[in-house]
Amino acid sequence: MTLPSEPLAPSDTNTDLVTVAAAQKGTHSGPTTRGKENIDARRNSNAEEAIDVVSVDASAEYCSETEQTEGGRPVRKRKAIAPFDEDTDMDTDDLLEQEVVKTKKKPAPRGKAKQTLNEDGTVKTPRKYTRKKTSAFSDDDDSNGKSRNTDQFTGKPGVAAETVFSKFKRTPKARIPYVKPEDPLDFDPSYVYSLARQYPDNYWRSHAESKTGMINKISEDHPLTLVDNAHIHDQAPITGMVLSPDGTMLATFCNLGSVKIWSLEDFSLLKTLRDANEEHIDEFYVGTFTPDQTMVLVGGKLKDRNNWSEADEDNNILPCPLKIFDILTGEVVTQLKGHGEELLCVKKVQFKGENYFLSGSQDGYLNKWHMESDWKTLKSMVQMADGVTCMAFTVSFVPNTGNKYFLAAADENLRLYDFEHATLLQTFENMYSSYCDCGKFIQPVDYPYPMPIPEESETVAPEEVSESSVKKGKMKAEPVAPVVKPQQFAYFISRGVELLDSEERMIAKDYNSCTLHKLVYPDSKGGKWYLTEVKRFQDEEYFSNAWLIKIASNGRYLMAPTCTGEVFIFNLKTGQVTGVLKDHDDVEVRDIIFHPTRPLLFTSADDGQVKVYSYKNSEDVDKALKDAATTEKKALEAAALISVATDLSAVSVKDEPEVIVDITDEDLTE
Repeated sequence: MTLPSEPLAPSDTNTDLVTVAAAQKGTHSGPTTRGKENIDARRNSNAEEAIDVVSVDASAEYCSETEQTEGGRPVRKRKAIAPFDEDTDMDTDDLLEQEVVKTKKKPAPRGKAKQTLNEDGTVKTPRKYTRKKTSAFSDDDDSNGKSRNTDQFTGKPGVAAETVFSKFKRTPKARIPYVKPEDPLDFDPSYVYSLARQYPDNYWRSHAESKTGMINKISEDHPLTLVDNAHIHDQAPITGMVLSPDGTMLATFCNLGSVKIWSLEDFSLLKTLRDANEEHIDEFYVGTFTPDQTMVLVGGKLKDRNNWSEADEDNNILPCPLKIFDILTGEVVTQLKGHGEELLCVKKVQFKGENYFLSGSQDGYLNKWHMESDWKTLKSMVQMADGVTCMAFTVSFVPNTGNKYFLAAADENLRLYDFEHATLLQTFENMYSSYCDCGKFIQPVDYPYPMPIPEESETVAPEEVSESSVKKGKMKAEPVAPVVKPQQFAYFISRGVELLDSEERMIAKDYNSCTLHKLVYPDSKGGKWYLTEVKRFQDEEYFSNAWLIKIASNGRYLMAPTCTGEVFIFNLKTGQVTGVLKDHDDVEVRDIIFHPTRPLLFTSADDGQVKVYSYKNSEDVDKALKDAATTEKKALEAAALISVATDLSAVSVKDEPEVIVDITDEDLTE
């Protein structure tokens, strides 16, 4: 078959136009036009070529020969007629096949986005736009802007015809707002104050203005003097003391591993406790009585009798247990093992009606011992391993919290713990440059008193609403003034040790000092605690740069022992030194205690002596004893009234007739 030398005009009927892109890159393919002139122009400019595909009804001159099928029907093979290219020897069919491959649509190359620079010279990241995906089950608009509920014939919005998918239409789920999970460590005012109401503590009950017999004023008009017949002593340093719960006995702890029980009626020795079965060396520093006063828990240091430490210039320290002595028999009934080094503090506490001991050690751990009702059988032990504390010196429980929280003097900081969960909550840092070794909650009588425990909020039932008060289904809410909640707080007194100069061995940073703090409770759920400084107590002659020295306060004065056998008396209101007691040798005064119901003050020191002070004037002594008797009488009367009320309530419950209801199987069936 021969082709004409000129390009043929395409047929006007049953023809399809195929656009073939030019081989050269960078040419622009515009809309295809028909006609001989356009074909010639594009052939000369190497642009697009137009190829006509002749249909089966075209002239036989431009089509291939017919073929016969088995049924006798003619089958025509359509061939495209393309202009002859003199520069190639390829057959028409091969040329057509090659051009068809070239006509496959390729994605247009994206233009290079213009880069925008930031101020610092970096390339600004372009924004990403995402196309919203629609689903066959969704009621969202189509991509062309028409709703799926638009009528397909009129184009007007309306109810779409029911389809197969409309029966299984997915109902969108309501979004549930995200609620932060409650943290058990968060402060919950309602829970904490309900504990305080159910398990009230006895903190702040005895102070200078409570009229319980405690020493009230110390001045030139009300001087103190030593009690003549009080001869309390031991053969080695007395590092600690503790009063019995009823205030009739005093226990002293000595470095020789002995505990002595003294009567405060005539200051006579009642009992000496020593562990006769211990093969190593005991040193006792701290202790506490059990509530029934039949046992005493003591702790300190246990040293290896057979091994010497050149570094410490002392015997090696062994794991140090707490020992519970029976006062009547003098024997050790229980040993609580869990500390690796010497004990620095121990305290008994009741939480939710259960009995506990809390101990701190130089190993950096605070141990929570859960005891049976007999106070000598251990249930379990939990170690508060916060991973931070090096030494925990003293602990004091936060008032009006049901003994849920306590503040510990640890290292150079004060740390707040959750006793219930045995977890460190907050750390108030850098109280002193070296370490803070003592802290106690007190009630200063010359400062504003904390607010009482908030009463339990009553649930008010919604009142009935008349029809006149309802308008369009909504009530008119009257504006309510916001209720100002009183903020709870407590006062805390601490003392510490400062760093020494390496050459002169003198205090490098500042004088020794004691600090009165104010611990502010959270006012909302999950809030934080705040510790602020109220006043700092210092004096040029006050030198107390040694550890294991405790302070005391009656709410009016701060008693601060020193390393030189003196006790400084600071006025809490003015911060001035009211007086100085100096009756010990030139050694560290370790401990000091105000008696809560008698006009007595005790100090112990490394000279092995306990000094007992009282009022010098007999009028002051008589007044204090009279106040103590009156307060005790009122307390007994109040306890009697509570006991009678409890008995009457129990009797009224018993006298109520019992209501017996017979329930048959038929009633259960119904």
